[in-house]
Amino acid sequence: MDSIDELDIYEAEKRLALYTEYRDATRVFAYYVETELRAYLANEVEVTPVEAPGGVYFRIELTDVWIYEAERPNRFVPEVTVYEVGPVHVQRLKSEE
Repeated sequence: MDSIDELDIYEAEKRLALYTEYRDATRVFAYYVETELRAYLANEVEVTPVEAPGGVYFRIELTDVWIYEAERPNRFVPEVTVYEVGPVHVQRLKSEE
């Protein structure tokens, strides 16, 4: 096996581990939030459109957050603020109550 195959296997294993963690994490979060660059799970979400000279952008404040990013050592963080010029998708996740 050459190093390219080993790298492909490593990346596939990381993606699978991230997806498994995401699938398990969706059970404890209320919202799924997607921006152009990243996806988040959060328990509180506030999206505020901001008028600026160049157009509108969005300030997204998230509380109790899990960040969908494979290389991040700690995906669970207490608060995140994101500034986005593109679309922001917020979905309420179905609770299992």
